[in-house]
Amino acid sequence: MSHSQNSEHSKPHVAARKPTPIRHFIRLFILNAILYGACAAFIGAIIGDSLPNTQQPKVILALFVVPLVLAIISTILHSNSHRWTSVDDMADRLLHPHQTPRE
Repeated sequence: MSHSQNSEHSKPHVAARKPTPIRHFIRLFILNAILYGACAAFIGAIIGDSLPNTQQPKVILALFVVPLVLAIISTILHSNSHRWTSVDDMADRLLHPHQTPRE
């Protein structure tokens, strides 16, 4: 006996709630900022003690600015691709962890 897609054992398709574009864009930016910020914090922890005192403020500023710029660029490039990926699912679950992923 073969099972078709319309059999009683198949899952019903539940439409995922589509976020508003600006909210989704902000969530993508927050996710990217967290990821790049974590990398910058790790770099700062490694090189922080070996810098001369005169260079520390410049490096700290760069460790804040560079991840933010990268997060902006990544968010814009991802949004312009017009493809839904697992990154979009992670961004939506970032602020709403009980939301089911898009199918």
